[in-house]
Amino acid sequence: MQTKTLHKRLDQKQENLKSLLDMQDDVVFKEVFIPGYDSTGLFVFVNGTMDYPAFNEIVLDLSAAQVETNHPISIEQLVISKICPVREQDIETYEKAKEYIFDGKTLLFIDGIVTGYVLNLEKEKIRALSEPSTERVVRGPKIGFIESLQENIGLIRQYSSHPSLIVKQHKIGTMEKREVALIYYEGKASDSLIKEVNQRVNEVKAIDLQDSGMLEELIEDTAFSPFPQIQNTERPDKVLAALQEGRVVIMMDGSPFALMAPTTITMLLQSPDDYYERWVAGSFLRALRYFSLFVTVFLSGIYISLVSFNPGLLPTELAMTIAGTRENVPFPPFVEAIIMELTIELLREAGIRLPSPIGQTVGLVGGVIIGQAAVQANIVSSLMVIIVSITTITSFTVPQYSFGLAFRALRFGAMIFSAVLGLYGTTLFFIIVISHLSKLTSFQEPYFQPMDFIGKKTWKDAFFRLPKRKKGGNILEPSGRQNS
Repeated sequence: MQTKTLHKRLDQKQENLKSLLDMQDDVVFKEVFIPGYDSTGLFVFVNGTMDYPAFNEIVLDLSAAQVETNHPISIEQLVISKICPVREQDIETYEKAKEYIFDGKTLLFIDGIVTGYVLNLEKEKIRALSEPSTERVVRGPKIGFIESLQENIGLIRQYSSHPSLIVKQHKIGTMEKREVALIYYEGKASDSLIKEVNQRVNEVKAIDLQDSGMLEELIEDTAFSPFPQIQNTERPDKVLAALQEGRVVIMMDGSPFALMAPTTITMLLQSPDDYYERWVAGSFLRALRYFSLFVTVFLSGIYISLVSFNPGLLPTELAMTIAGTRENVPFPPFVEAIIMELTIELLREAGIRLPSPIGQTVGLVGGVIIGQAAVQANIVSSLMVIIVSITTITSFTVPQYSFGLAFRALRFGAMIFSAVLGLYGTTLFFIIVISHLSKLTSFQEPYFQPMDFIGKKTWKDAFFRLPKRKKGGNILEPSGRQNS
């Protein structure tokens, strides 16, 4: 049945289509009578996927059609003239008819005509443009991508009208086809990078991709690394900055997050605020993020090492104070830290899943009450509560959520190494992390590339944001800008 050519008679088409579609309840068959030609047409579509005002307009035009006396035309010519604005292509097999019906298209069949007409009457369900929820800035554009690929591409085109901006679209997936767009500036992105990205995307054989996060995992260099090797964003300004740096942007229909490749560690630690504020403030905030990242991973481990293995490295008064706060605590520092860190992570996860007002209340009140109750019950020391609170606060300073999540997970590794080997274990874990980052690549580009600043100028925008300079009326960015 699927490979057969469409029949001429409309009743046979309808009967075969109903049999082929297995009588799906949401597939609508609507007939329309064309009085001037004493003929009948049949519309077939999936309920809820069509723009009904546009559909009703076509139905009324066909229902009111009359044979012109001066210049008579055939019914086929009449139908084509009425559907011309929304006609995509013609089909002649039942297999193609089924494919387009479930793709959200509307099909029109006319009695006596073998050919079927594919009409683009889809009404895309999209939300309004709004500020990105995961990448808010104090100063800068307050607009983010949505789940519609075409709307997102249009937003990028609105920001950049340069003719060298190239958009290549194709579909991937085996069961559910997802439309994907590769976007880059011709002449800025290298041919090797474009080829590599295109090859990896085309090799994806997943049955279904619901979000660009699933695509990211399938095309990254090292699947077992905890660090994201592709940067994602909801912000059009970050996408434009990435394109101007010669990177390739990957966007997928149904996802508001764009993927930018290749990626380096410094890009993940930069925020648009760094460029929209004065250079002094931008440089200070950027340096603060590097410090916060170290504190997030190693502060709890350093505390465990000093208290359990190397108390002699502490000043006498501080060592006595710490000993006093732990006087009635029955657990070693490692168990204390694990209890508090897991509690904070549970509260944070619960706060994300709950509605916003309730989630914020649970996170704040739960943290305060549980911390105070744990200290009063002598389960943990008051200093441990302070340390865990500091590491929690510093983890929120990372602009990229997935990048910060990786370091939150590594914090537990640092605590285990510190509990077993003391400060030696903390140092060893630091060396392991740095060694892994040094070997890591993103689309065959070194993850630590801007860190190699000997004899280069890329360091100027890796750790600090130097002031812009005006020359001839143009604002020139520092060499090697990595705006993320």
